[in-house]
Amino acid sequence: MMSGTHLLDREWLRKAARWSWLLLCAVLPVSGAWVPVPQAVAVALLLLVAWRIRPSVDWHVLWPIGSLYALHLIGMLWTEDLAFGRFDLQIKVGLLLMPIAAVTYCSIQPNGFKESMLAFLLGNLLAFGLSLAKAWQCQADGGAGCFSQSALSFDLHPSYAAWYACWCVAYAGHQVLSARGISTRGRLGWLVAAALLILFILMLASKSGVIGLGLVVILLLATSVRSARTHWAMPAAFIAVVALASWKVGPVVLSRMEAAWRAVELARAGDPAIYASSSGSEMRLVAWACSAELIAADPIGAGTGDIKHALFGCYEAKGAAPALERGLNSHSQFLQGGVALGWLGVLLTLLSALVPLALALRRHDARLTVFALLFLFNATVESVLEVQAGVALYGIFLGLLSVKSGRSA
Repeated sequence: MMSGTHLLDREWLRKAARWSWLLLCAVLPVSGAWVPVPQAVAVALLLLVAWRIRPSVDWHVLWPIGSLYALHLIGMLWTEDLAFGRFDLQIKVGLLLMPIAAVTYCSIQPNGFKESMLAFLLGNLLAFGLSLAKAWQCQADGGAGCFSQSALSFDLHPSYAAWYACWCVAYAGHQVLSARGISTRGRLGWLVAAALLILFILMLASKSGVIGLGLVVILLLATSVRSARTHWAMPAAFIAVVALASWKVGPVVLSRMEAAWRAVELARAGDPAIYASSSGSEMRLVAWACSAELIAADPIGAGTGDIKHALFGCYEAKGAAPALERGLNSHSQFLQGGVALGWLGVLLTLLSALVPLALALRRHDARLTVFALLFLFNATVESVLEVQAGVALYGIFLGLLSVKSGRSA
């Protein structure tokens, strides 16, 4: 009978782990419904490999998310809604498993980070193509606003689709500006991919996506100016694409930004009309206000599984019927952590973003810096670790970026 050690040494196991991992990276930006099977297969195979090879994990980067998960386990002690608590733990377990799987993948694939990013980039381009097909069908059926926001996005929420695309634009820019051994044709390919995804981000008209794109472009332009091998095609291409896309979709983005500003003005004025509004910006501010009040009132939090009950009670008390009907979460991961687990939850959630950022700056790691900044921004305005789309993205790429050999790939 074949021994366990001999089985783990078989090349077929590593090949199966490799292709299931790449499939996971490719389908992640396309549809959440496509993720569970390749995710389960990839993680199971890579953990099997990890048991054999014992990969070196950089806990300096990963300890905050491990601590955050441990706190959610402890938070079950004062949870009444155990079913929702177990569901939350199931969603967040990817924060532990995905980074270990990612490190293991890089241990068996020297170019693991680059391969993963290429698969992820192709998935984003496929999502853009499927989104356009969806929008064209919507328009053919007589729909309105088909080429923007949720009507455009193939399956993901526009904010997450834009976040994914922003990360791809950042990586493509890094390849053009910093990577060695890339031909002129290769650089042109990265530029074209970045241009297409910039167009996709602007068409999605997600406020967080547009701001995230602005952050990425500023960082890439700064890198281009500082680089000894400046490639002026990069800033020129970005400026041209942004200008062209803004001319076509700028009015939609501008109207959404204006709506957000009006919501802020209502909140500052203490206008009770904000609670009755069904506008996304107003409801987000209501969720933030309720979350802040709950954190101030309960320093240890409502418990892992009882956060939604605490928020719903606040919405009901304030007469915020639209927020209650939609069952809004905190719409900020930092506030979400605080409502569930008190001030320690706020602290560990902040450290999950700030520790990787601090290490990236200390190590002069441009890619980890951009990734951490994008996470920090998106986690400020969305509860990104409450859904598979956020957990998988953060777990996969934080793990890949924590691999020392991966930083130079």
